Formats: sequence, C-alpha cells, structure tokens
Amino acid sequence: MAAKLNFTSKVRAGMAAERVSAGERLAEADVVNIAQRDAGAPNVADTPAAQSAEVIEAPLSLHAVRKISVEDVVSNPYNPRAFYSAETIDELAESFATQGQITPILVTKLAAFPGQYVIVDGERRIRAARSRGDKFIDADVREGLNNQNLYLRAYHANKEREEQTVFDDALAWKKLLDDRVYVDQVELGVAVGEDPKHISKVIALTSLPPYLLQRMAQNRKDVGLGHAYNIKLIFDRAGATVAEHWLQQVIEGKASVRKLEAAASAEAGARSVGPRRTHYQSRVQFNRPDGVALGELKLFGDGRAELSLKGIAPSDQQRLAERVKVVIEQWASEMDTTETT
Repeated sequence: MAAKLNFTSKVRAGMAAERVSAGERLAEADVVNIAQRDAGAPNVADTPAAQSAEVIEAPLSLHAVRKISVEDVVSNPYNPRAFYSAETIDELAESFATQGQITPILVTKLAAFPGQYVIVDGERRIRAARSRGDKFIDADVREGLNNQNLYLRAYHANKEREEQTVFDDALAWKKLLDDRVYVDQVELGVAVGEDPKHISKVIALTSLPPYLLQRMAQNRKDVGLGHAYNIKLIFDRAGATVAEHWLQQVIEGKASVRKLEAAASAEAGARSVGPRRTHYQSRVQFNRPDGVALGELKLFGDGRAELSLKGIAPSDQQRLAERVKVVIEQWASEMDTTETT
C-alpha cells in the first residue's frame, strides 16, 4: 500500500512539475515575443492567421500587455455603459495609488480614430488614471475588431460584473440602431440574447429626460424596467413633475409596478376625456383685514404647492418676496433636521 501511495505521489508531483514547466515556457515565449516586437522583428502572433485566432479565441492572459499614452486613448463610441458614479471612479483612483493597476484596459485600433486606441473594456480605469494625472496606462491591444465586436465584448464584460443596467442599455441600443450597426431590433436581439419586445421596451426609455434616466440608474436597486417603463408612460401623459413624484415614490418603496400601471392608466383616461386638470387636495385663502381677497395657496397630492396672490403694489412685491423666502428656507431647514434625526 505504501509503495502505491509513493508511486501515486511521484506521478502527481511529476504532473505538477510539467504544468509549472509549461507555464514557464509560455512566460518565456511572451518575453521573447515582446523582445522581438521591440526590436522590430516579425512575431508569429502578428501574422493574419494568428491575429484572427487571437480576436476570437485567445484568452487575455496570453497577450503581452504594453504601456500606452493616456492621451492617445478615446472612449468606446458604442460603450454599453452611459452612467458612471464619481464615487466609484475616486475609489478606483485610490486603488491605483495603493495597489497599482491590477487589470489592463482592453483597446483596439479603428480607422475612424487614426493614431489612437479605442477602449473596448476599461472606461472606469481610464477615467481613474486621468483623474490622477497619469501619463501612461497598461493596455492589452487587440487588432481586427469591428463595431459589433466593440460593443459586444464590452457588453458581456459589464454583464458579468453586474454593472450593466437597462438605462445604459437604452442609450447604447438606440445608438447601435441609429448608426445601423445592427439593422433592426431582431438582429440586435440575437446578438445580445434578448427578445425584440424587451429591446423595444428598453429603447422606449430614451424618450425620458437625461436627468430622470440618471436618477433611475443611480437607484437601480429600487427602480427596475417595469417601474421605469410605467414612469415613462406617466411622463408622456402627465409631464415631468408627475413623473418625478412617482419616481420618488418608487425610490422610497411606496409604489409597486402595479401601482404605477394604475397611475399610468388613470393618466391615459384623463387625457382621453379632455385637457388634463389636476385638482388640489387643499387650499388656504388669504384676505386683507378689510376682507378683500388677496389670493390662495393650493396644495396638490403630487407634492406641489402653488401660491397665487393679486393686488400687491409694485413697491411691496420685493419686500413680500423676501419674507416668503425666509419662511420657506426656515421650513426647509426644519425638514432637514427632522429627516436626519
């Protein structure tokens, strides 16, 4: 039994040594390739056949990483991500300072950007490097990528990291179709593995104002596609103020998709009847001491308040405005104190 164990151990040790030896040979080959490239000598990996295999099959670890100028790097024109938070860029810049750049960016060359490197994957890393004032960045340069490769490689990389949102997809997919990178939603759907109906629903979000999309992306844990699409319908039918109100309700956990569907249907019904009229929930009327009406303050269910006054002399208007401003600022300060406690 002991002899068998010893024999097995020797076999395993030999296999491990062989793996190490193979790894060392690969590393040595990379060093030779880099030296040949620097010396201007032809490299087997630079042949058309090798480049074709490299683009499709070769893993990142088998590519030589080189330093390229940050100034020569341009963003992916078909970047699947549109929304980045300043906080994550700052965190990555701090990581660069303490640990260095762990993962190289992936870039390619395109005829539309002569003399420059186009990012395939690594927009956050290049932004972090720029924020630090770095002159160079580690990059893996791939040849022979077209616009579809440019998008799909970045798209799948972001999906694997769970960084991609439907709000990023909305802007990216619309640009891909507008630029005829994909002829229609069916072809795009095949490329990204999504149903054309889903793609149509996502692209519809692009009719929302950018600031609303940005806010949704920032709260992506609370705002899903079902919420966003119904807020889009509410925006189309009732305007930005009402849409913002419902978005805040979703963020606060007070509005489900079903509740938004009901609100969107109600707005559609109100629109079909005639001009939309929003009724106030309550109002406060103001009168002069002699009983003459001055105006009123209307309070609406969507969070709005409208103050309407009349008969104010021009000499008194600025003084009244300053007093109203003091009252509102004091109220806002008290609200902030209440929320923090």
